[in-house]
Amino acid sequence: MTKNADGKNIEAKHPHWIEWLTGMISAILVVVLIGIIAKDAFTDKDLVPDLSAAVTGMEQRSGGYQIAFDITNKASVTASQVRVLGELKEGDEVVETAETVLDYVPGRSHAKGGMVFRSDISGKTVALRVSAFNEP
Repeated sequence: MTKNADGKNIEAKHPHWIEWLTGMISAILVVVLIGIIAKDAFTDKDLVPDLSAAVTGMEQRSGGYQIAFDITNKASVTASQVRVLGELKEGDEVVETAETVLDYVPGRSHAKGGMVFRSDISGKTVALRVSAFNEP
């Protein structure tokens, strides 16, 4: 520290302008973050997850036919142990079913997964749906 002739600290008397600027920017950021958190706390009305499933790809693999899918959660609430049921249909008849569980799908996010069918999928339709979830 630099001392003047009186033995007092010069920095304490005349702080540098960069210290003021840093302090003001930090204070503004803290106020903005508190505002964002308060807005979410008072306006968020989601009580349960809003989950939907969509097929994103199909490939033949050595164990059968792999279906890749994407689960979207439009709500702000996280879902855990998300159970996805897949049905391979020929017309209205269900030829084969498969099921998988995703550990969690965060709120306002998505997760990817896959399932394998043993039957040939050509000429058939794949129907996916979320059959169950837990609230963490």
